[in-house]
Amino acid sequence: MKLTNSIVAIIALSSMSFAGGDIIEPVFEQETVEVPVEPVFVPAPAPAPAPAPVVKVAPVVVAPVVAEALGLYIAGGITDISARGNDERANLFSDEDNQDRQLGFTGRLGYDFMDNLGAEIRGTYGTSNVDDGYDKFKQYGAYLKPNVDVMENLNLYGLIGASKANFAGIADSETGLSYGAGLDYGLGNNLSIFTDVVNYLEKSDAPSAWGLTVGAGYQF
Repeated sequence: MKLTNSIVAIIALSSMSFAGGDIIEPVFEQETVEVPVEPVFVPAPAPAPAPAPVVKVAPVVVAPVVAEALGLYIAGGITDISARGNDERANLFSDEDNQDRQLGFTGRLGYDFMDNLGAEIRGTYGTSNVDDGYDKFKQYGAYLKPNVDVMENLNLYGLIGASKANFAGIADSETGLSYGAGLDYGLGNNLSIFTDVVNYLEKSDAPSAWGLTVGAGYQF
């Protein structure tokens, strides 16, 4: 019986094969499908920002101040005064005939308004008579004061202006040109010492008077 069934099955399979049927499903080749892809524009990366420029700041240089060059000051000192009449020149460094020698006090008030130029008013008053028979000397004047630093803390200055002076009884009061020169040395803390020589009156047919002063000053 089993043999009969096997033979029937073989015959059936063979008939199906001859009829063009397949027991195994056919395998189809897969086709490649091309899908068009539009190009995508990718922007280039932005360039890196340039580094900020380096700004170099020059250091601030503060000019040194020599002997407190600018500002208001006062000063005073002891003055050796020489006055002589009769149209003759006074001499601070010798005893001349008809010459009065006195000690006095000089006061100064000034303002240096530029590096090398200032202005000053000053007055001198005789405080003692060396020779009997003479009055006390009196003088006051206004001056321009050009000046220059010759070394650290040492200032050379000139004086030129107008002065009025009496001459210790030698002659009446006279007004005229006055000039002089001096040195000022800064000590620090706004203090200084000075010395100067001043011709109190330069005028023809008038008495002559000179003063040598040594003193100290204060710069405000």
